[in-house]
Amino acid sequence: MKVTVYGFGSLNYYLNSLKVPNRLGGEPPYGGSAMAIEFAKAGYDVTLADPNLEKLPREMVDKVEKAGVKLTTDDVEAAKGAEVAILFTPFRSGITFKVAEAILPYLGENAVICTTCTMSVLVLNSYLQNIIFMEGREDIGFSTMHPAAIPGTPQHKHYLIATNELLKKPIVTQEQIDNLKNLAVDAGKKVYLLPAELVSAVGDMGIVTTSIAFTGAIEYYRIARDVLKTKRSMTEFQISQSLQVVSSIVAKYGLAGLIKLLDINAMKDSLKSMLLEKDEQPLTITAIDILEKMEEIVPELMEEAEKFEVSGTVYTSAPSPMLVEYMEDLVGDEVLKGILRESWKKFYEGVSERDLLD
Repeated sequence: MKVTVYGFGSLNYYLNSLKVPNRLGGEPPYGGSAMAIEFAKAGYDVTLADPNLEKLPREMVDKVEKAGVKLTTDDVEAAKGAEVAILFTPFRSGITFKVAEAILPYLGENAVICTTCTMSVLVLNSYLQNIIFMEGREDIGFSTMHPAAIPGTPQHKHYLIATNELLKKPIVTQEQIDNLKNLAVDAGKKVYLLPAELVSAVGDMGIVTTSIAFTGAIEYYRIARDVLKTKRSMTEFQISQSLQVVSSIVAKYGLAGLIKLLDINAMKDSLKSMLLEKDEQPLTITAIDILEKMEEIVPELMEEAEKFEVSGTVYTSAPSPMLVEYMEDLVGDEVLKGILRESWKKFYEGVSERDLLD
């Protein structure tokens, strides 16, 4: 099977900013190049495409070539006949969109395009709908080979592969999923199959937030069940309401807006009143401690929050699944898809633009 990986991986970020060898171990190169090396060693026909190969340290490029990986700066040439195209491309400036649009017409029959950790596969799939139609490439599938760790480090032991579960319209065939599973397993990795909607929440760096929110919900449920004696439906409603409020505010105003609007002192007093069983609420105790030390932990956010001025409206009252269902009843499935597609694109483009300014 012919596999093409797009994106060598940022040596400057991994070595100088994140200091991966010291923090996580392993040996450079990391990222897409490490993935390509592992696939080639597993016996696959692997090409790595990156427009900046000539600017990379020669010893790193040689290491990839010696592993049996073909190297090129030509994205389109690398796409020809590829059965799997993996996009380990930068998040900024819509680069992933541009690469995917350029290579799609040249991929092999029934090929699958995979995002990694820089782009939601659903956003990419939506973005490419016009070119899929124009090129007659409905055979192309969309999934993920999300490493959920930095490839090349000891922590990279698994891949998250996106499935059609939770989707109205399939984006990948079972045969394409099986090809990705075989690729991962042959490279010595575990495989987790996840609904496409959930891959980013589980695999991206935001897993810190996901896991803390998840375990916080479980901690609250246990206290509600054993101490407060409230009905599960009431507990689930309150959990949903809290997560919806936080998500909506962060999406609209960022963390500074979140601090401004929620009021840390109000949260501290309310949270302390919910400390009912200290031995059973370790996360609650940790949260109280973090709230007490906000000035020390994130002084820049606290300063921004002081100056922050709220403008516009944030709709935090209704969970998004209910809103989507109501919109579908009002405008129909096709119009709803268009609205969601454009909102996904706008959200990702806005984040990408903010990333360039930071």
